[in-house]
Amino acid sequence: MAGPLLADTSRVVGTVLRQVADELPEVAGDPRVREVLATTVGDMVTAALTVLGAGAPVDGVRAPDAALELARRLAQQGVPISTMLRAYRIGQACFQQELIALIAGTPADGAQVAAAARDLASVTFSVIDAVSEEVVAAYQSERDSWMRQRNTARLATVTALLSTRSVDAGDVGSTLGYDLAGAHVGAVLWCGADVDEVERLGRLERVVPEVAAALGCTRPPLVVAPDASTLWAWFPDAAAPPDAVTDVLAGTPGTYAALGDPVEGLAGFRRSHQQAQQTQQIAAAADPAHRARTTTSAQLGPLALLAADPGSAAPWVQSALGGLADDDDDAARLRETLWAYLSRGGSLAAAATELHLHKNTIMYRIRKAEQVRGRPLSEGRIDVEVALLACRLLGTTVLRAAPGPPGSG
Repeated sequence: MAGPLLADTSRVVGTVLRQVADELPEVAGDPRVREVLATTVGDMVTAALTVLGAGAPVDGVRAPDAALELARRLAQQGVPISTMLRAYRIGQACFQQELIALIAGTPADGAQVAAAARDLASVTFSVIDAVSEEVVAAYQSERDSWMRQRNTARLATVTALLSTRSVDAGDVGSTLGYDLAGAHVGAVLWCGADVDEVERLGRLERVVPEVAAALGCTRPPLVVAPDASTLWAWFPDAAAPPDAVTDVLAGTPGTYAALGDPVEGLAGFRRSHQQAQQTQQIAAAADPAHRARTTTSAQLGPLALLAADPGSAAPWVQSALGGLADDDDDAARLRETLWAYLSRGGSLAAAATELHLHKNTIMYRIRKAEQVRGRPLSEGRIDVEVALLACRLLGTTVLRAAPGPPGSG
């Protein structure tokens, strides 16, 4: 049955090509890509018919040159790899339908038809399976290369933009495909050490559209990768509060974000990025078990001054808090009470409401905290507030290790 089709494959090729083009216009819309697609379909049909007609071994089937070129073209155009593979499945189904119609029209008994149908299904699956591995590898290699080149060019432009004051924002914005005139939220996204290095950028790139949606962006963000574990991003016209990002990152293990304030224009583009970098330096210094998924510049307050050397905060925090800087449950409970009290303007009632405690309990804990600290809150009250903020953001990084039980040393 394959013999007559091998002599003239044009009808089958035309049918398969039309089916793929109808269902996946993004694959066949570009005339140059459609030409490569047509050659790929022809080569694949010929390969399958050769195996069916001559009994050639399936393990000898290799991806045609046109199929590899098609994979590279689709990668360059940003067509998802899942779409490319769907094109092969559509082509496989259409090819099988054509041959099943041919089988049904032959003078053969039921057993022969069933056997032919089984052979057809087995061969077409094996051919597509063998070719898929090669085209996926070609696609991924081209996509990685293209993305590296694209990222290198964009990163160079962004770096120049961040460091140069005399620049035509309109020209640069056109080059980047990003409007520099609007409001921006600069962000640094990164992965923790628990994520395999080869997976980090891919994981971060996948989460960016979700972050943009969570922030309510109506236009695509600008994204560049300064290294293999980090993304710089600018989210335009972000309308939602940054807390929305935390839920997104919670669904992607090992990912974190530092966000600047929303600021307008070219100056805002630079300023928000600078804030995000400072925030990331502080957030990354926190112990991993305590590190927040999302940290904003607004949360840092005076801690932004520590961005150049977050580790230098520990001795100062321990000096400001005395025994309250111990890493144990009792000190943690007193720190929590003090923070609720001081951050609400010294209101016992507000602190009691937040912590669901009686005002007398709040007062008792404050007096206890003063005893543990070794001096009253009135001495260096501002230092206490800043030190408590450092404890909240950095956790055990700035705390004093609790002493072991007697005799443990």
